[in-house]
Amino acid sequence: MKNTNILKLSLLFILLLASCRKEPLEVTDPDRHFCTTYTSQFETVWTGIDQGYLFWDRDTVDWDEVYERMHPVFQEFDKRGSATDAQLTDAYQSMVRGLLDHHMYVQVKNLKTGNAVYADPAWDEVPNRDYYHYTFFDQQTALLSTIPGVTEYKSGSSSFPCFFALFPGSNGKKIAYLRFRSFQITSVANYLSASDLAPLRAFYGNGIVDGVTNGWAGRDEVEAVIIDVRGNGGGNLADLKPVVASLSASDIDLGYTRTKEGLGRLDYSSWTPFIIPCPSNHLWGDKKVVVLTDVNSVSCSEITALMVQSMPNGTVIGERTYGATCPLISGGHDMLYSGVFGDYGRFGYYVYTSNFDVVDKDYKSLEGVGVTPDIECLFDFSALQSGHDNQLERALDFIRMGK
Repeated sequence: MKNTNILKLSLLFILLLASCRKEPLEVTDPDRHFCTTYTSQFETVWTGIDQGYLFWDRDTVDWDEVYERMHPVFQEFDKRGSATDAQLTDAYQSMVRGLLDHHMYVQVKNLKTGNAVYADPAWDEVPNRDYYHYTFFDQQTALLSTIPGVTEYKSGSSSFPCFFALFPGSNGKKIAYLRFRSFQITSVANYLSASDLAPLRAFYGNGIVDGVTNGWAGRDEVEAVIIDVRGNGGGNLADLKPVVASLSASDIDLGYTRTKEGLGRLDYSSWTPFIIPCPSNHLWGDKKVVVLTDVNSVSCSEITALMVQSMPNGTVIGERTYGATCPLISGGHDMLYSGVFGDYGRFGYYVYTSNFDVVDKDYKSLEGVGVTPDIECLFDFSALQSGHDNQLERALDFIRMGK
């Protein structure tokens, strides 16, 4: 996450508040531990999560019970002198099972085989949802240019999958559509080719990072815009201002955010307003803004859905999202007592986890749950096989017919 100054009175404010640690860094920092046994690896990872995990106030996992249950497992690995990759994966998956943080994953080097093993709390939750499905990004985007009435179709490249299309609307109007695979626009825009930028320029205009300028999204003949974040795994939070907030006519108040301010499980900072300011170049009038989501919409894609739900003319269509709604910054543990820690290359362990807790204006958290769409439309694989994207078609019908 870069350019945190875009988050008015929120993330930057917390960064400044949390920059002075109460404990000596060399004592508390979990980034720099040499682990020569399976047990010491486990103890380091367990302690880092114990001290820096954000959600102990509402997580139902008994973390002390996890230690008592799993510690003998790793001691047994040391006693035998080895563990297979499958055994080590199962052990760490058992360790993190049930934790709310859907950004989290644990990466540990197997001291015997030298291979990396992974564990992720979301592995046990998301695939068990009754509407879960794989991402069919390529198959869905391949249909875009074939939909009746589509014009101005533009696509990026395999290195930057981004797609624009102009669909027929109602009463002779148009619908501007944009889909992209990840939120990396502001960080890579200066390095993209003209063809890669073509879908973004068609939608926003030439000044992509400045919000909506002279693109189709802002033209009078366009009655609505669709941002498609299905299969979008998230990325740079800085994209949210020019890419999403520019579709609003005012600043977007998402709720509140906080981080840790000490090593205790419940050592939290105060809640701070989480407001994303509207850029000077933004949409005016009463254009409908629709976001398409699915179960594989993660992180920034989910914040996008929350932002659009807060807009008077915003609607989210599709599926309940992944559930990784709380952002993070790499290396933030030094300042924030939380978030990413470890160094896999040097020390053989790495934990990726959130360090900004976000709740809505009613102080409700969606971490581990995801964003529920305003209009549910579940993915239909049989429709895709027959050449139809049922979720996109539902969004187009909603715009044209208002229901």
